[in-house]
Amino acid sequence: MKALQVLDSPADQLPAEVVAAFFYTDVRPLSGPSGLLDWRLNGRMTALLLRSRALGRPGEHLLFAGNGKMAATWVLFAGGGMHSQLTPLTLSGLIGSVLDAVRQAGFQRVALALDNMEGMTIQDAERTAWDWLDKDRFRGMQVVLACRDSQG
Repeated sequence: MKALQVLDSPADQLPAEVVAAFFYTDVRPLSGPSGLLDWRLNGRMTALLLRSRALGRPGEHLLFAGNGKMAATWVLFAGGGMHSQLTPLTLSGLIGSVLDAVRQAGFQRVALALDNMEGMTIQDAERTAWDWLDKDRFRGMQVVLACRDSQG
């Protein structure tokens, strides 16, 4: 597999050690890829949100072991801040934050499931991912990038 692959697949079907999706402070209930992954995890993320144990702030990362209902073994929910204030620049920083988090956790194969990217196309996201993957600290990492409509 090359370092970056772009797929049109739902978040629960992405081939990787860990699948990551963003969740936001101003989007409840969870929707898109994070909603689908939460559903596959029997609402474990929603339970944390309801108890205010997770908020969706930038830099917030919650890692769950998979339960066999998805292709990836692990699921990472990454806080994205306020979705209403998402821009291509902030999305680029969020993508880099996820790549750093999964690298620090020891994963080499990550799938990043994106939803509504506020004016950023999948090609823009692909260029952003390549920009991050060109950095020395991400050498050897394999990334699957997926962008689907609100169904995950």
